[in-house]
Amino acid sequence: MATRGIRNDNPLNIRHGKSQWVGMREKQTDKAFVQFKSRVYGYRAAFVLLRNYIRKGVNTIGKIIARWAPSSDGNNTRAYIDFVSRTSGIDASRTITFEDKDDLVEIVRSMAQVESGIIESKEIIEQAYEMAH
Repeated sequence: MATRGIRNDNPLNIRHGKSQWVGMREKQTDKAFVQFKSRVYGYRAAFVLLRNYIRKGVNTIGKIIARWAPSSDGNNTRAYIDFVSRTSGIDASRTITFEDKDDLVEIVRSMAQVESGIIESKEIIEQAYEMAH
């Protein structure tokens, strides 16, 4: 059976909040996580959030993951950071800008592996980056 993130077309498990995301399903049946019409919209929303993080100085893998999946929510944040850094090939403390498309695509691809157990095609993630840019 597909993971919750895949069933919701929300591979990074974005929680409901104030945002009305582009590509949200009309009917939201998951009380915790946003449901999108397709995965590309889920990734697009993730890039929008990451762009906002980076603008606020949350601009390294370490800082991004600490905010995205804090240990206070029961996450193994250190293992998550280590996995994303290792699989993306990007040092966890290296500063990232939103213009670093290739790096962000790799980071999001690695985050989707942790969050939803999916190794996504780069094409879908690159399309989502362009939609958010």
